[in-house]
Amino acid sequence: MRNKTREGFANIDIGDLFDMSKRHSIKNFYLSHLELKDSFFKEGTSFVFNGFYISLCLSGHCDMRISGRNYRAGAGSLIVLAPNQLIETGSLSRDFDSRAVIVSLDEILAFPSPVDINIMNVALKNPVVDLPRPKMAHLMEYYDFLEKQYLETGNAYREEISRTLFYALMLEICDIFRGVSGDDEAVQKPRQEKLTDDFLRLLTKYYRTEHNVAFYADRLNRTPKYLSGAIKRLSGRSVSDWINSTLISEIKLLLKVTDKTILEISEELNFSSPSVFVQFFRHNTGITPLQYRKQP
Repeated sequence: MRNKTREGFANIDIGDLFDMSKRHSIKNFYLSHLELKDSFFKEGTSFVFNGFYISLCLSGHCDMRISGRNYRAGAGSLIVLAPNQLIETGSLSRDFDSRAVIVSLDEILAFPSPVDINIMNVALKNPVVDLPRPKMAHLMEYYDFLEKQYLETGNAYREEISRTLFYALMLEICDIFRGVSGDDEAVQKPRQEKLTDDFLRLLTKYYRTEHNVAFYADRLNRTPKYLSGAIKRLSGRSVSDWINSTLISEIKLLLKVTDKTILEISEELNFSSPSVFVQFFRHNTGITPLQYRKQP
């Protein structure tokens, strides 16, 4: 599940989490405490995950650095990690406990508005939010009912019900974010923090078709050199690293959970030819797309 990279952090791919041997598994949809406990947050580790991680912290605390900014999640915190951010875990109390839903980006994008790209934008600004006790209890009611339906393997519509309940939970979270995010906050941020936020929002919108640093630099009225240097200072990764890792995560997902051909995937992600697509994937992973698809 964790693939160590030369940058010193692990890449966690949601396609590698799927386990058909578990009767209650739903592809690209997980409740972390049921089968993935401690897979993400361990003291002193760093990782990049290509899915969404929505967590309710029940006890203890966890200090973390998310794309270059420091946060502390404690009892009553809501954590929403958007895909492809660098997460660095600091101190973790022994009594740290949480409940999380982990889904692919496609699951989020399949929802009607307002739960689509909006949740990505606000999660980039406010990944950790402290909730009053009544609101936390309200979200836990959703989670508990979601868990009950998730485990109801005798129901023919279990997956549809689980996704509908998750959609309702995300609507509640979107309403919470309405009260904690806004344009004024973004304006008051340090210039490079705001630049990073703006870049990540652009990347989320255009990564499938735009693979060049110059495109994002032009949109942000910066030179490619300045943009890449500024993003790397704050997040630890250059613009090209962000573009490449986001593309690789999307390619892996398409290879694992669809039957699309190499040609279809290369065209969908706007590569000039299948051979360029294969070369790009092999350069970044060490294997070909077909070899990756055949892996168990």
